[in-house]
Amino acid sequence: MSEITLASITLPAYYDKSRNLANLLRWLERAAQAGAQLVVFPEQILQGYLPDTLNWSREAVCWQMEHAEVIDEGESVQTLIRHARRLNLHLVFGMTERHPEHSEVLFNSAVLLGPDGVLGTYRKVHQPGDEKHVYYPGNDFPVFDTPLGRIGMLICYDKVFPESTRELALKGADIMIMPTAWGYAGDGSAGDADPMVDSYTLFGRVRALENQCWMIESNLCGQHGNLHYHGHSRIINPLGEIIADSGDREGMALATVNIRQAIQRSRSADYLGYHFLKDYVPVKAPPSPLTVQHCYTPVAGGQDE
Repeated sequence: MSEITLASITLPAYYDKSRNLANLLRWLERAAQAGAQLVVFPEQILQGYLPDTLNWSREAVCWQMEHAEVIDEGESVQTLIRHARRLNLHLVFGMTERHPEHSEVLFNSAVLLGPDGVLGTYRKVHQPGDEKHVYYPGNDFPVFDTPLGRIGMLICYDKVFPESTRELALKGADIMIMPTAWGYAGDGSAGDADPMVDSYTLFGRVRALENQCWMIESNLCGQHGNLHYHGHSRIINPLGEIIADSGDREGMALATVNIRQAIQRSRSADYLGYHFLKDYVPVKAPPSPLTVQHCYTPVAGGQDE
C-alpha cells in the first residue's frame, strides 16, 4: 500500500461506558468520512482512567472490576468490530481487559481491531503510581502484521523507557501507536507551558526519531477524576517531526502519508545517511537492584496466556 490516511483522536473520558462507546463510534464515523484507514483513541477510553495515580480508591477499583471486558467476548469490543468491518478501517483503543480465565485479573490494554476482527492486544508493561493496585502488568511488546504496515503498541508511561519502542522497532514495527492518559502537572491553567506537555512532546519526538519509525499518540482532554489532560494527539514522522496535532481539546489529528517511503528515506538519506537500527549495538548491563519483577501465577489447574 502506498499512501494511507491516519487519524488520532483527542477525547474526554467519563465513568460511563455507554457514553464513551458512543463517542468512539461518533469519531469513527468522522474519521472514516475524512478518509482515515487507521484511527487511534486514548488510553482507557472505554471504561475511563483512574481518578488519580497517587491515591488508592476503592470506588475506582470496584468500577474497573465491574466494567472490564474479556476482549473476545465483550459487548463493546464486538460493537467496535462491527463498525470497523462496516467502515473498512483499523482502529486502536484503550480499555480495561479482564483475563479470560481469572476474572479478578485486570490489564490496562490497547486493542487493535480491523475489518476481520481482533488483530492484536497489548497489555501495559510499565505501570505508574496507583495502577499497580488495579492492573497486572504485561510482559511483552508484540508487533502485528496488518495491510497498513507492521504495528506495535505501547501505553503512556511506557514511552518514558527507550527500550519499549526500541524493542518494537527491532521487531520490525513501521508504526508505533501510543494511547495515553498524559495529564498536566497542575490544573491546566498554564496550558502548553505546563512542564508535562513539554515532556510529552520531547519523549514522543525522540522515540520516533531514534527508531526512525512513525509514532501515533492519542491523549485524553479535559478534567477526568482529579486529573486534567492536555490532548495533543499527534502523528509524528520517522524524523521526529510532528506533522499533525489535534490541539488541546476534543478533535482529530489527520495526515495522509506514505509509511514505508518515509521510513526508507529516514534510514537512508534524510538523516545524513544514518540507519540507527543498523548501527545499533545492544548494551549488556546487569539488572538494576531497584528493579522489581512482577509476575502472575494462575491458580492450580488454570492456564495463563
